[in-house]
Amino acid sequence: MRRLFAYVGLAMWLSLHAGLAVAQAPSGPSVQIDVNRPRTPFDCHLPIGTQWYGSREVCLQYLCGGRNVYNEYIFDQDNRRRKNPCYGQSPTDFGERFD
Repeated sequence: MRRLFAYVGLAMWLSLHAGLAVAQAPSGPSVQIDVNRPRTPFDCHLPIGTQWYGSREVCLQYLCGGRNVYNEYIFDQDNRRRKNPCYGQSPTDFGERFD
């Protein structure tokens, strides 16, 4: 029974301090994360790729760095054969990194 009271007391103490820590968090500038960024080289052929990078070529140059650039066709995760958007890109030119 003592152990139960100890656990309940500990849980109450932790929830109280966790609530105070959240309530006292400084309200600095908010961080905005852009979720509409192209994620794969296949996105470079979509309007979002050209909007984000300025052109399809720059998008491919940036997103194909370190990827398979030698095979004209690849298999995607659904095991479908697709044309490799990185085919023909330079394997050593990783493009300008936007930080």
